[in-house]
Amino acid sequence: MINLIPRDHWEYKIKDFFKSIGGIAHSAKNNKLLTIDAFNQCIPVGTGRAGLVAAIRSLNLPNKAKIAVPLYCCHVVFQAILTAGGKPCFIDIDPETFCLSPADLSNKISDCAAVIAVHMFGNTCDMLNIKATAQGRPIIEDCAQALGSKINGQPVGSFGDISFFSFRSGKYVSAGEGGAVYSRNYSTKIGDLIFKMPQPSRLNELGHIFKIHIKSVLRSKPFYGIFGYKLWSLASKRTSPSENETCSLMQIHNSDFNIAGNRLPGLHSLIERQRANANLYKTLLKLPPDMVCHEKPNTYYNRYHYPITFQFQKQRDDMATFLLSKNIDTMKYLDDIVNIAKKHFGYSGNCPIAEEYSKKVLVIPSYYSLKEKYIRYIATNLNDGWNQIGK
Repeated sequence: MINLIPRDHWEYKIKDFFKSIGGIAHSAKNNKLLTIDAFNQCIPVGTGRAGLVAAIRSLNLPNKAKIAVPLYCCHVVFQAILTAGGKPCFIDIDPETFCLSPADLSNKISDCAAVIAVHMFGNTCDMLNIKATAQGRPIIEDCAQALGSKINGQPVGSFGDISFFSFRSGKYVSAGEGGAVYSRNYSTKIGDLIFKMPQPSRLNELGHIFKIHIKSVLRSKPFYGIFGYKLWSLASKRTSPSENETCSLMQIHNSDFNIAGNRLPGLHSLIERQRANANLYKTLLKLPPDMVCHEKPNTYYNRYHYPITFQFQKQRDDMATFLLSKNIDTMKYLDDIVNIAKKHFGYSGNCPIAEEYSKKVLVIPSYYSLKEKYIRYIATNLNDGWNQIGK
């Protein structure tokens, strides 16, 4: 499997490694800020989830207050809610966008004190309807996957009361870890909470740099096919949320801050390259229209992920096996989210679309560094596989 095409892109080059090592001697400052696209004065933080914890705590909600959150999103969002003292209230998704459903939110909003709108796959939530449905309740936008996405020309992250971004490896700004929080009205409170978090020591910084570099090497060709895929498969089987798991609350590593700051100015060119890959897929794939995620009118998706929706779980699983036999790795994204939510976060049902889609969606490689010949190779094999599996 030496030629295995990785499922996503972890960018942490050797020059990033040496620059980070060289910057260890410089102490972190408690007042450093980041500019992200149209957002000034973004407060950096150790991880996106730590930023979410700070965002929730800044709202001063009652203990155990219910917070609306889509079931179809990463479980670390649920964990952040618990760590911040809240309780998840699970909302179903819109099948066209994979994002929070305003209709289901309307049915459950009376029990909720706040809303987390997750812009899944770089698609955009229907923020205008969500804001109307929230009836003045604070809204936190989860833009971890949606840097650069827009609604009516306005960037996501600027519609709610608070927004947060992620620079974790595999994201557009693949800095290792790190994130940032933006708010017009709560920035002072959020800043106080984040700047009170512990700063990484120089020893911690050094270990972090080595860990991120090694992981990035193992997630890239050719090492992904030789070692990385098997190692990640084993790790994912052994790793599951703990009943007592909490979010690590820490300020951002210097290395992550510096790399993120260097990469953010080039974000839009990366998005355009990735959107070009998505447009090429749209031309090449010979699939039923409802299997492909289409950009809604008056929106601009950054196309962070390219999801394919199958009719049944067996079709999806058979396609994943078929593509792997062709040296193409894919993601059964959030495949186990229902079991995780039931076991650890109190989910008891009533999100049927999210449950269904967690077993039907397959994410194929589409990242900006993927050459056109690989996009064409993946599309050809996906079409060939569908000709067999679709029957």
